[in-house]
Amino acid sequence: MPVTRNVAWDRRLESFKGRDTTQYVLTAASMASACAACRAPLESDEALSLLVNVTESTAPDGTSYVTFTDCVCHRRCSGPGLSFQRCQWAPNELTPMAVRMVLTRQAGNGQGRLVPVLVYTLVPIVAFRENDGDLTSALVSILLSHGFQLAMSPDFTSIMEDAVETPASCRFAVTPQGLVTFSIGGRSLFGEQLHPDKPDDALWLEAACGGHVLVVSGDNLIITANGLDIRPAAAQGTLVIGMVPVHA
Repeated sequence: MPVTRNVAWDRRLESFKGRDTTQYVLTAASMASACAACRAPLESDEALSLLVNVTESTAPDGTSYVTFTDCVCHRRCSGPGLSFQRCQWAPNELTPMAVRMVLTRQAGNGQGRLVPVLVYTLVPIVAFRENDGDLTSALVSILLSHGFQLAMSPDFTSIMEDAVETPASCRFAVTPQGLVTFSIGGRSLFGEQLHPDKPDDALWLEAACGGHVLVVSGDNLIITANGLDIRPAAAQGTLVIGMVPVHA
């Protein structure tokens, strides 16, 4: 039974994650706040176990797709484990998770400029493997192929400085009624009805009228009702950023 720091995991996980196994284990543990078995809080120095469910299917073009779903338990509640299943190919049922915010970017003249931000991810994490190669994140691969770039730092000030404009294949559409959609290559990835009479929504819509939305995306983003943490994504190299043009 391998143990990374205080997290025990099933050795079979290495056959799927390869050299990324250690970072995957640490990231999964850092993203968990409560034991999946007893629901009590997890402390950083407790003995923990990682349980992973792996689902694999093969697309008609021969590409192998792998979905990872994991949870973390106190080791006293459960030992580490890994379950594997093959299933018939079908488009994955993915759930978008997102949070909006407005940041201020300081210009050279000391003036502040409002920057609308969408932090966006999909769960569960889906990866694919071509020709027996390494596993590659499906979401990150799509974004990188459409002009997004990797971000090594979770610092939003650095992200605002480093993000560049994405090509025309990426776009936000904002209607006068407040309907916001984000699409890539004509395929809608996210949509939300905002309400211009609500102060937070109105501020975000006003900032979006500046012409761009900063999209922060990728795998391993922690988005909950209690907050946002993009540090695990930056640590695992799955954080991507881009300034997406807005079209009215």
